[in-house]
Amino acid sequence: MRLLLSDEWFDAVASEGQYESEFEAVIRSRAQSLFPQFHVVPFRMAVESEDGRRIPDLALVDLSYRFWWVVEVEMAHHSLYRHVLPQVSAFAGGRYGVEHADYLARNSDDLDKVALQDMVLGAQPRVIVVVNRNVPDWIEPIRRFDALVTVVEIFRSGRNQHILRVNGDYPYAEDAQIVSMCRLDKNIPNLVQIDSPAGLGIVSGEQIEIDFNGGLTNWSRLDTSDRVWLVPTGRNPLEAGKEYHLLRDTDRSLSFRTRI
Repeated sequence: MRLLLSDEWFDAVASEGQYESEFEAVIRSRAQSLFPQFHVVPFRMAVESEDGRRIPDLALVDLSYRFWWVVEVEMAHHSLYRHVLPQVSAFAGGRYGVEHADYLARNSDDLDKVALQDMVLGAQPRVIVVVNRNVPDWIEPIRRFDALVTVVEIFRSGRNQHILRVNGDYPYAEDAQIVSMCRLDKNIPNLVQIDSPAGLGIVSGEQIEIDFNGGLTNWSRLDTSDRVWLVPTGRNPLEAGKEYHLLRDTDRSLSFRTRI
């Protein structure tokens, strides 16, 4: 395939004819344009998991610190089962902590260290595989880990200029009104588990009022080393088995709404 732009031809770069380091360098240099809804941060810190110790390439951090993505840059000619899926599995099931938040803060002047530390206490990051050619056989095996495949093909001109062609899956940013997804904890059903604690606006031990069905309910925040809950100061009005959006309204007040 060839592309024509302003009387200059650009030819597709074959996967086998490209070093992984070259592809990574192009993705890093264009990452903020590729993912404008996120803070894009180098993330070359080891992640420990039951599948071993692996090092990703980038992280995408939601502008409001509600969630984040771990990015693995891959080549289409790599083995799916020997190389790609073991890394996806490791990052999807990895153990993330304060040290990872601190690493992200050190690698970006735009990020808030405290908000990052709150973020890693929430839900696991999802995984994005950025690959340099469409490989249909990869999609379903990777999606089993709730991960995405983003295809970024490189076209190069005779003057060594690049055009990127992007297709496949794409990470999304939640509605700005949504602070977090939440649900009753399966093991401690009186507690509400918070996926995105950075948006709560309170620290552990502080209290907050949240509207539910037109009435105010009172909660306090409870942190452990790897999780954040809201603890009701009275009766818990939320129902087991349901998921809720925690919303911040235009007047900055919070409310629970059942996720439909």
